[in-house]
Amino acid sequence: MCTIMGYCGGSDGMENVSRGLEATVSRGPDDCRIIDLHDGVLGFQRLSIMGLTLEGMQPFELDGTYAVCNGEIYGFLKQREELKKRGYNFKSDSDCEILLPMYKEYGTEMFVKLDAEFACIIYDAFSHEFIAARDPIGIRPLYYGKSSDGTMVFASEAKNLTGICDKIMPFPPGHYYKNGEFICYCDITAIDKVIRDDIETVCRNI
Repeated sequence: MCTIMGYCGGSDGMENVSRGLEATVSRGPDDCRIIDLHDGVLGFQRLSIMGLTLEGMQPFELDGTYAVCNGEIYGFLKQREELKKRGYNFKSDSDCEILLPMYKEYGTEMFVKLDAEFACIIYDAFSHEFIAARDPIGIRPLYYGKSSDGTMVFASEAKNLTGICDKIMPFPPGHYYKNGEFICYCDITAIDKVIRDDIETVCRNI
């Protein structure tokens, strides 16, 4: 279980992310990396499960755009092969390395295409903005809050944000954050129709 953290602008980002990650060393005991993006800071603590080589260490980078992800992407090999046909190269066996090519191809529409449990933060080098997202069920944890200077901060656990943000909230499942707002990309409670069959018929159909 890895830890991700994103400090989306402002000052003191390196200090705050370093301090925040100290609270979750047990989630990512294998390695830790914090990078200053000038527009903000991304941090990652690694528990090596897939892509065990150094090349599988996050943040991943593509054309100056970066991503950190705590998750598992099912069927990623098929998606990776499709991306290879489009000219993308991959440095590791990590499932999460496909996120940046997918973002480059589809933008935020990529989240609908993921069969995954995940929480991720992307820094877009071209728009100079941070985008965060969480899987529709909310299997992987993600929290957010604002620092004293109003900077949005995301992290895997609430305790990463303690002492940085006065108010800490759970990131809504099935949403992504962009341009200062949360946008629903998948609502698993939405229904097309109500089934009114008797219980025996329902069980037989299942």
